[in-house]
Amino acid sequence: MGELVLKLNKPYVGKMQKLLKVIGNNDLFVDKFWEYHINRLKREIVRMQLSLEKYEKKYGMKTDVFYKLFDNGELGDDKDYMLWAGIYEFQMDSKQKLSQLI
Repeated sequence: MGELVLKLNKPYVGKMQKLLKVIGNNDLFVDKFWEYHINRLKREIVRMQLSLEKYEKKYGMKTDVFYKLFDNGELGDDKDYMLWAGIYEFQMDSKQKLSQLI
């Protein structure tokens, strides 16, 4: 069996100790922790996709096409474009994290 050592900031040490006391220091904790984060990322990706689809409908353009134009500086820096690009970048980051966990 391997050992995991966590270096936590003071406020989190007590919280982690309480958590381990309640659910126990076993593999179930790790499994549930892993499952929680995978499901959280999946929910985030779906919510972001819904937001991206609203922009696609509003501007009549798919997000990947928009992002290439935006990233090349062809669309300017309209507030909506900045938000759209930010959501897309965040979604791509979340997808990458999810693929590393699965």
